[in-house]
Amino acid sequence: MLLRIQARREPFVVNTTILAIGAAFFLAATNARAQDSVTTGSGPAVLAAAQINARLKAGGIDAALSEFRRLQTSNPQSTPMKVLEDLGRSLIAQNRYKDAIRAFRENLMAFPDSTAVYASLGDVYLIDGHRTAARDAYRRAAELDSTNTRARQLSDSLNARLRH
Repeated sequence: MLLRIQARREPFVVNTTILAIGAAFFLAATNARAQDSVTTGSGPAVLAAAQINARLKAGGIDAALSEFRRLQTSNPQSTPMKVLEDLGRSLIAQNRYKDAIRAFRENLMAFPDSTAVYASLGDVYLIDGHRTAARDAYRRAAELDSTNTRARQLSDSLNARLRH
């Protein structure tokens, strides 16, 4: 199946159903996750998410990431991976792809062995038109978790596309 994807930079055609299903699933999940973020729970993670979101609104992504680093240093348990994962997905839902990339990259610094963060980074890179970076992020996610077939298939699809 041929699929025309309009990324931010230029359209490209992908000859794979896997990529189409993955992108559709990701966009649907992003909207759902943006509404059902970590702030619906309780405890230190909720407070951290609220503080980071307040800093995002007041001072932008730099202030939000600075607040995350401050909270991570003072109490690592207050800033689980989900805090920046939800922030990144919320930014994607707002079409703020560069900021989402920064949020996921910050999350990788805090959680360097997280398959989920690499896969999310691959998703936002793909949406923003960075196919090589997306392929590399998906490849790393597949290396960290050999059962992550979605990441492996997307990496292989992008790799085949980039060779042509």
